[in-house]
Amino acid sequence: MTETTVPGSATRRVVAIVNPATRRSPGPIVTLLRDLAPAGTVVSVWQTTGAGTTTEIARRSLQGADLMIAVGGDGTVAAVASAIDGSGIPLGIVPAGSTNIIARELGIPTNARAAVSLLYGAHRRHDLDLGVCGESRFLHMAGAGLDSRLFAATNPGLKRKVGWLAYLPAGARNLVEPPVRFTIQADETTIEVVSPLVLVANGGSVIAPGLTLYPGIRKDDGLLDVLVFTPRGPVQIARTLGRAATRGLAHSPFVLRIPAHRVEITTDPPIPVQLDGDVATMTPATFEIRPGAIHVVTP
Repeated sequence: MTETTVPGSATRRVVAIVNPATRRSPGPIVTLLRDLAPAGTVVSVWQTTGAGTTTEIARRSLQGADLMIAVGGDGTVAAVASAIDGSGIPLGIVPAGSTNIIARELGIPTNARAAVSLLYGAHRRHDLDLGVCGESRFLHMAGAGLDSRLFAATNPGLKRKVGWLAYLPAGARNLVEPPVRFTIQADETTIEVVSPLVLVANGGSVIAPGLTLYPGIRKDDGLLDVLVFTPRGPVQIARTLGRAATRGLAHSPFVLRIPAHRVEITTDPPIPVQLDGDVATMTPATFEIRPGAIHVVTP
């Protein structure tokens, strides 16, 4: 941990949790966080030390913080959100990952200087719903099936080099994986289905904000949206996923949407579960929504 105090009268403590393995080099971002800090600001910087360490490191640094900043990709943002859940401390984001869909969907600049200037300058705090899965949290999307297998199989080094394109080789391999038998309990609705993919969405886009997976999904409506995919075989699966690029999933015969507050997913066999791009657990898994639980700094 390093700490810098900008001389001045009023004291404000800002804590930055930095993922050093992120796609964008974090060094220049840390310099910006210190150089652009207003007078009287204490800037504490903590680096994560490997997979699964982010939440615990963030929790240890909470005391006295006025703002927690996640420097990294969507997984880093979700891990910091897990740490500050219930504290009331606002969350700042400096995007530095491969897709940064959480930040981009909220209009947070992907340019590092602009993102840091937003944190220290004029902004608003957007109250977002927080997805809960066990001890972990997610702000955008959870899933089991094609996506979680894809994230588990993607090379981290390649991901840092080429961003979301790193998912393509694993995605192609997963198209031929056999579908899984799901039992889904969404509030009072229970369904059993053979599916290649089930998503539990808090946000509605993938890869880029303009690529809407399903219309009407919001981060601030107090609901999760379960999207159940039912295509069979590589051709039907590829065509269904291709519809997402044209915003056509709402009209697909192979996608069922179920809004819910609480979702339980069981599979045969057990498969990985991803939360905001990081594999966090295995099925069975339970998901809940905490309306307005996280206060994110946005334009």
